Amino acid sequence: MSARVLAVLREDKPYELLDIDGSSVSREEGREIILSKYQVPEEIRRERRRRKTPGNFKLQKKLREMLVPGAHEAATAPQPAVT
Repeated sequence: MSARVLAVLREDKPYELLDIDGSSVSREEGREIILSKYQVPEEIRRERRRRKTPGNFKLQKKLREMLVPGAHEAATAPQPAVT
């Protein structure tokens, strides 16, 4: 994607929408292609949202604590220098 943007900027011409075959398409045709071929169905979205449970959050928190020991402990107060 960045290569296409760079080419547009270098050549100073408008961005051209292309389908997967490389043919030029209008904005409306591009939207139709996305909606028909690349949109995630609502039932799959619903199912994926349901999988995020508080149990997973607790597991993630525990793993984070294991990876960074002492991350949630209070720091010790600075001690005066002994002379």
